[in-house]
Amino acid sequence: MIENLWIQGNHEVEVWKTAPIPDLVTHIVQRYHLEARLEMARMENLSEEAVLLEGADHPGLVEIRDEIGRFCLAFRAHMIMEERSLFPYLLEPAAGGRGGQMPLLVKLLEEGHQAETGLFVRLRGLAAEALPPVGARNLRQRLQQCFRSLEKSLQAHIFLETQVLFRRVF
Repeated sequence: MIENLWIQGNHEVEVWKTAPIPDLVTHIVQRYHLEARLEMARMENLSEEAVLLEGADHPGLVEIRDEIGRFCLAFRAHMIMEERSLFPYLLEPAAGGRGGQMPLLVKLLEEGHQAETGLFVRLRGLAAEALPPVGARNLRQRLQQCFRSLEKSLQAHIFLETQVLFRRVF
C-alpha cells in the first residue's frame, strides 16, 4: 500500500469530512483527476523520450515505460468510471448516495484503487532501480520528479475517495 503521509497533520481532510458531498466530488474531479491526467501524460512523454534517447544504454527504461503505460491506462479507465457512473449518481438529489447498484460499483472502485496501488508500487520499485546517476540527462531527473508528484497526488486522491467520500455516502 502507498504510505499515506499526506493525511498526517493535513487540515484538508477535516474540511472535506463535513463539506457538502457535491463540493467534495467537484474537488476530487477538478483537482485530483486533473492532476493525475496531467502528471500521467507528462510521465508517459518523459518515459518515451528517455527510452528513445537512452534506451539502448539503459534497457530498464523500456520496462519502466511499459509499466507507466499499464498504470496510466488502468487509472484513466478508473477515473472515467467514477466520473460517468459513481459521481453523477452521488450528485442526484433523489439518490441520497445509497441503494441500487452503487455499493457494488464502490466495491469495484475500491478494488480498482488496490490494483492501481499495486501497479504504482511496482512502478515505484522499477523507478528506484533506475534512479538517474550523477550526470544523467535532465529528462530522467524530471521523470523522477514527475513520479514523486503523481505519487503525492494519488495518496490524497485515493484517501479522499475511500476514507472520506465513500464512508460518508455508503
